[in-house]
Amino acid sequence: MRPHSQRETRRPANATSAEAGFTILETVIALFVAMVVGFGAISLFLFSASFNSGASERARALAVAQQKMEQVRAEVYDDLAAGTTSETVESGSYYENDRRTFTVETTVEDDETTNPVSRQKRITVRVTPETVGSSFSAGEVTVLMLRASDEVGEN
Repeated sequence: MRPHSQRETRRPANATSAEAGFTILETVIALFVAMVVGFGAISLFLFSASFNSGASERARALAVAQQKMEQVRAEVYDDLAAGTTSETVESGSYYENDRRTFTVETTVEDDETTNPVSRQKRITVRVTPETVGSSFSAGEVTVLMLRASDEVGEN
């Protein structure tokens, strides 16, 4: 009799079909499912990158609007003439790919709710970014401020 380590182990003839590996069809189906899931993840990534780009552009537009509003706030009240002005502003770092162009429209008008009308002004700053090609355009940002004169009046 042979020692235990040298024994031959034989499989029964009918066991080979039960222990077979994946067929080529199963492998192709599994790869197809993985490909569909992968394309879904890629489209989500592209969607989020585009959405974040639009949000970044909106944040820049808001910063430009706040900066313009601070300039208007620093002016003397009597120097604020009623009317609308428009200008083009660039924002971003000195890298060309990071620069964005905005149209800033400032409207100053007398507030009709006060008596006399010249005691308060309504100031509106609208900042509209130029389209950069993003499908999620930030649109315009509007900032509104009411500014009263320093004159002391009757109660």
